[in-house]
Amino acid sequence: MAPLSTLVLPLPPHGPPSGYDRSDHALSALSTTTAFYTGLDERDKFLGNRCCVICGDYGSGIIEHCHLIEPETWDNLKDRRWIPSQAKAAPRHEPRDGMLMCKTHHGRFDSNAFFIRFFPDIRKFVFINYSGHPNLQQFHGKAIALDIKDKYAPFPSLFIIHEMRVRGFHPFQPVVPTIPDDIPWQDWILLNHVFDNASDSFKRGRPPSNSVSAQAQLPFHPTTTRTDGASSSQRTLALNADVIADILAATRAMPSWKACQIEGTSWTGTAEENIQKYASM
Repeated sequence: MAPLSTLVLPLPPHGPPSGYDRSDHALSALSTTTAFYTGLDERDKFLGNRCCVICGDYGSGIIEHCHLIEPETWDNLKDRRWIPSQAKAAPRHEPRDGMLMCKTHHGRFDSNAFFIRFFPDIRKFVFINYSGHPNLQQFHGKAIALDIKDKYAPFPSLFIIHEMRVRGFHPFQPVVPTIPDDIPWQDWILLNHVFDNASDSFKRGRPPSNSVSAQAQLPFHPTTTRTDGASSSQRTLALNADVIADILAATRAMPSWKACQIEGTSWTGTAEENIQKYASM
């Protein structure tokens, strides 16, 4: 029997020892359940931590893998081309049907207290406190930590279904509410410098240890609501055929849609057949 390899101490601070890191093979090669959990754990990781995409909380026992839609609706959305027909057979296996949230926001999401609206013009997923719950107001009108460019980004079309349910759950709320046109990131994203404007992407990896304390000392001014009566540009939150069409068009054009099609397609044919399959996507 070959002897066990010896780990060199101290262990590296920013990742597992050589040979112990997770393989980078595509999630389509993993088991279905593993693909879902791995997809969310890698996508919703910021500065080295798996975080709630709403509030940024993290830690063992705090973060949960959350689904956006139930199995009963999944096939119907495939038939209507709201999601790719090549998406996994069950939503519980598809990372594009989920996101990481803390227990609090997972519960509020499932109880229809808020919804997420994707705005194609600014390419951001925005938190809408439709119930008006006071504990959620600090997140209202601000973008959450999801990147439409990620190949495992949630399908924006799924959030339309959830929004319809939230609206029905609160029938006396304004049908067309407004939010400021200038939509900032959530406060924790700005505070911790989680988004890199230069690369237009989130910082997934753990920062060098000597930069953490320096970042924590930087001044931060949270977004506030104006009380001086000055008017500002507003965007409406109508939900009509035109809005839905725009979101569906953005959904079908996103890298995540294309990646899902590629993962769910059989490439066992000839080179010419595979080229035709790819061109038809």
